Amino acid sequence: MPSFIEHVKKKYDEREDKGNMFGIGISDKEFVDFAIEYLLGPDWHVADPLGRTQINEIALKQILEKHSNRYNKERRLFNRKSRTGN
Repeated sequence: MPSFIEHVKKKYDEREDKGNMFGIGISDKEFVDFAIEYLLGPDWHVADPLGRTQINEIALKQILEKHSNRYNKERRLFNRKSRTGN
């Protein structure tokens, strides 16, 4: 997979309306696929026979665990409350 910069440059080079000052945009699927591969690595996969929405949830959780201090703090607090029954 090309880097994000290479991906965007290619899309802009192929753009017909080169004078347009607004971004070209990417589809939801392109966004999800790129984020998963870029943030979790090209070898990341789910071995279970799950649907796309379930795989997206797993990927998002792993991305947040890896890159978000806020998420990890919320998760620790939730786990603490779950153990105490509050």
